[in-house]
Amino acid sequence: MSLRQSAFVVFVVCLVLCSVQPGLSAVDKIIVPSNNRIPEVSHDAAGGPETCTCSSEDVGKLTPLQKLQVELNTYDLPTEIDELEEWLKDPANQKPIVTLTSGQKQKIQKNFGETFKSKVEMEDSLKISEADVDNKAPTSIKPGSSRKKRDSGARVCPAVESYEALVLAIDSNNRLVQVVQIPEEDAEQWFLQESCQHASSPVTVATCANTDRLVNAYIIHLATGNMQYGNIKVHSCVGYV
Repeated sequence: MSLRQSAFVVFVVCLVLCSVQPGLSAVDKIIVPSNNRIPEVSHDAAGGPETCTCSSEDVGKLTPLQKLQVELNTYDLPTEIDELEEWLKDPANQKPIVTLTSGQKQKIQKNFGETFKSKVEMEDSLKISEADVDNKAPTSIKPGSSRKKRDSGARVCPAVESYEALVLAIDSNNRLVQVVQIPEEDAEQWFLQESCQHASSPVTVATCANTDRLVNAYIIHLATGNMQYGNIKVHSCVGYV
């Protein structure tokens, strides 16, 4: 960590510790790790399990401490969209910028539980969906895997498909957002990612290209601190005649 980065972290942490933040419990505290990332908001275990007594509207905003997490964990990220998209492709960077409290997670699951699925539920729904579309036995997915190749006869440009529980993504306005995921409760949002198998179609005269498409997700807008549904970009394979 550079001297400038160290000074920035010390200044912000001191600012928070020396200020009275509305809405924060006295047992909330900051964990400052050696890698300059603040990975979680912790709560004193002696206080018992955290319960949420807020209204559903209150879940839609990050707390002051969580906004501090965002500031510390994003100030050195790429700012150009092309560089940010490349940065997101590294699986090592697919980790939360901000940590939700147990109360927030509880309220999100209560209000928006239909948005989340376990991996087993995702794979089961995928098999049912394929059976309905193809009117035949569904394509099997190996146990423990969420990746498969689609039959080349099913589309002009066949693709390698993977179903991923994305943590960070780009929204429709080219801003970095965090996708709400609750893996410890086996509740995640799954997204189909595609990568073209060929540069040109094997079944007709067409060019195959990797592009993006928009899908809906429950996300955290890191720039504003709002939690809401919004569109994010995922990888897609398309054919051009």
